[in-house]
Amino acid sequence: MADEDIEQQVEDGDQEPKKKGKKKLLILLLAVVVLIGGGVGGFFYWRHRAAQKLAATNAGHETEKKHEGDNEKEVAEVVELQPFIVNLADREEPKYLRMTVSLGIGEGSEEKPDPLFTTKVRNAILAIVTTKTADQILTVEGKTELRKEMLSAARSVVDKPEVYAIYITDFIVQM
Repeated sequence: MADEDIEQQVEDGDQEPKKKGKKKLLILLLAVVVLIGGGVGGFFYWRHRAAQKLAATNAGHETEKKHEGDNEKEVAEVVELQPFIVNLADREEPKYLRMTVSLGIGEGSEEKPDPLFTTKVRNAILAIVTTKTADQILTVEGKTELRKEMLSAARSVVDKPEVYAIYITDFIVQM
């Protein structure tokens, strides 16, 4: 009987640390799940907020365009141009811009735009971008002005298909 009591105490002693270990593991796993859940929730919250700001900014630009009397037509196709890598006009030290631009064009032929079309538009955009300094294009207003100037330049060099919009999809300035 005494041996049975000793065995029972040993078994009870072995089970207690296992239970405590399981409790610690369960608490640790629960904490990890809560932290991951909070991170995911925060990610979606901030992403939603950024999308709302972008929508509000775009709505402001649409209102601005209507006030300017610019009758924007429907964009039928988006053409992505090859990335631009240019020297900016900064005098104190060399600064570079890497930018990818997509063109919103109207209805045209079913085929891709003519290589002459994209060459003319790229040349017109390069003529505008290389005159800018980093300080001029790093602000939101500077990017908006740059986009307007690039759109005007693109429209002036091509007739068909008509360019309705300029979308800057990649923008990096190396200082």
